[in-house]
Amino acid sequence: MESMTGFGSASGENGISWSWSLRSVNGKTMDVRVRLPSGYDFLEQILREKLRQNFVRGSFTVSLDVSADADKAAAFVINEDLLKKLCRLAAEYQDKYPHLRPASLDGLMNVRGVVEAAQDPKDALEKRKETLTASLDEAVKALKASRKAEGLKMEAPLNDQIDKIEELVKRAQTLASLQPERIRSALKERFDALKDSAANVSEDRFLQEVSVLMLRADAREELDRLEAHVKTARELLTETGAVGKKIDFLCQEFNREANTLCSKSSDIELTKIGMALKTVIDQFREQIQNIE
Repeated sequence: MESMTGFGSASGENGISWSWSLRSVNGKTMDVRVRLPSGYDFLEQILREKLRQNFVRGSFTVSLDVSADADKAAAFVINEDLLKKLCRLAAEYQDKYPHLRPASLDGLMNVRGVVEAAQDPKDALEKRKETLTASLDEAVKALKASRKAEGLKMEAPLNDQIDKIEELVKRAQTLASLQPERIRSALKERFDALKDSAANVSEDRFLQEVSVLMLRADAREELDRLEAHVKTARELLTETGAVGKKIDFLCQEFNREANTLCSKSSDIELTKIGMALKTVIDQFREQIQNIE
């Protein structure tokens, strides 16, 4: 079982210094937000694919910080051909338009394309891509380990809540097993009391109505389903895959049976148990919202 909350990072140096930072929180689907430095957009598709390979859902925030070496950052290349062309054109136009102020070298150097930052060779860029991708793998593994660790922390409280649900179901089964007979006895007493004042009441007809009421009030079927749901929940909590959506659906079934139990109950103790069940189920459902 894996939580959707986690953090992973990785950093290194190789001509540049970099640091990956990956965070995730709970989400209904996979949502990825990426922040990459200018010139590193080629990594976005790679990291999205790696997240899809390792995770099913969650809201992810991924960032990469890169710092170039001081000597590297200060390296520039002058496009001499372009600069010579600009100087020649400046001299020609100076002769044609002598009233214009002569072009200065610093002005020509500021023309876009004349001075550019030194570019790494193609093979060096490819090597950097491989290095950053390998570092991303480390960060993804760290995030995976973090989410699994958070999932382990959640196992104990979730199992405690399942234990509480199971205990309440057993208590309800003890009460509900007597409920139909108690309803029958109570209605039979009322029928006997009506005999003297309502001579036209048919006992057979009355007992038929009693049987219908008994079936409606019998909550044993709901309790059997709750018992089965407890077993299913325990099995899901031991699975290693993405089970969050399955458990969330199971919680809906838990709630449905608990609501029916309360609506059928004519016993104050059974009603209290039903309300306690609803409370624990809501707590359980709130916890599992963070499971992948």
